[in-house]
Amino acid sequence: MLPKALKTKALIPLLIAFAFTLSSSPAFAFDLVSADPVIDSTVTISPGAVTLVFSTEVTDTGSSLTVRAPSGMAVDDGSLLIDGANALIGLKKLTEGGRYTVTYQFMSTDGEILNGSYVFTFDAPAVVTAPSPTVIASPDTTQATPAQATGKSSRATDIFMIALLIVSFLVLIFIGKSLRNPKSKKRKKK
Repeated sequence: MLPKALKTKALIPLLIAFAFTLSSSPAFAFDLVSADPVIDSTVTISPGAVTLVFSTEVTDTGSSLTVRAPSGMAVDDGSLLIDGANALIGLKKLTEGGRYTVTYQFMSTDGEILNGSYVFTFDAPAVVTAPSPTVIASPDTTQATPAQATGKSSRATDIFMIALLIVSFLVLIFIGKSLRNPKSKKRKKK
C-alpha cells in the first residue's frame, strides 16, 4: 500500500494532463454536415425549401445558395436565410421531374470559404392536378310547402303569433299595474 502523500503526487500530473486535454480545442474543419432534401435522395413531394447545416457558423457576407432544375432554370426564390450554422432558401413549386442541383458558397465566421454542390431527384407526378372540391348531396328542395312556395306564412301561424302577442301584452299590463300600486302590508301590533 502506498502512502497518502505519494498517491496525491502521482495524481497531480494526471489531473494536469486531463485539464490540458479538456482546455485545448481541436481545429474543426468547415464542412457541410447535413442537407434537406438529403444529398442524392429522391423526393416525391415538392419541397418548400432547401436547408443546409454546417459544422460552424456562417455569415451573410460571401454566402450564396442556388437551386437549379434539370432544365437549368433557377427554382429557388432568392430568399436566403442564415441562422448560425444553418442556411435555408425557399423554393418555387417544383413541377419538372429529374435531378435538381444545389450549389452553395458560404463563408464561416473565421473567414474560411466552403464551395460545393449536390443533387437530389424530384420524382414528379405524371399530371399535377389541383384538388377537386367534394360534392355534398343537398336535401331535396323540389317539394316546397305552400308557405315556402309563396313566401308567406300560413293562416294558423298568423293566428298563433297574434294570440301570443295579445297574451304578452296582457302580462305586461298586469306587471305594470302591480308595480304602480304596491300593496302595503300593515303590521299588527302586539
